[in-house]
Amino acid sequence: MKQDIDTDDVKLLTPLKDVKVNARELYEMRLIFEPEVAYYAALRASDKELDRILSFGRQVEEKIRKKEDRTNEEQMFHRSIAKATHNEFMNQLMPVIYQGIGEGVTLSRQKEMAVQDTLKDHQLIMEFLEARNAEGARSAMRIHILHAMKELKI
Repeated sequence: MKQDIDTDDVKLLTPLKDVKVNARELYEMRLIFEPEVAYYAALRASDKELDRILSFGRQVEEKIRKKEDRTNEEQMFHRSIAKATHNEFMNQLMPVIYQGIGEGVTLSRQKEMAVQDTLKDHQLIMEFLEARNAEGARSAMRIHILHAMKELKI
């Protein structure tokens, strides 16, 4: 049974995107949030949404290979996964996550291992999403964020 929720309190989350927090806190938020996003996206994504996710994933890979800035494509990859959950609350929280993704891209530029982990991790995330394997997608996203935290020493 669907129940109405007072969204006035939810709207208070919008200013979070303007909050200045450190990279460790952002990555902790990602670690709590994004594996579950990947889980639900694997279960709920339409074929069109899945194609969009995979397209952005390939664009990230291409930018990495060309040693070009991938911030926008990285954010769109994660945004597309969140949209595929069909959960509006998750989409409302994504601006905070984008800040963490942008921070991670900036920090990883000096860490070749972090860049290589991103390539491998994204491939794994995409494989599990494409297979509609929710548990695998959850685990792959968790590993991706843990790799970044380890390599960036946060």
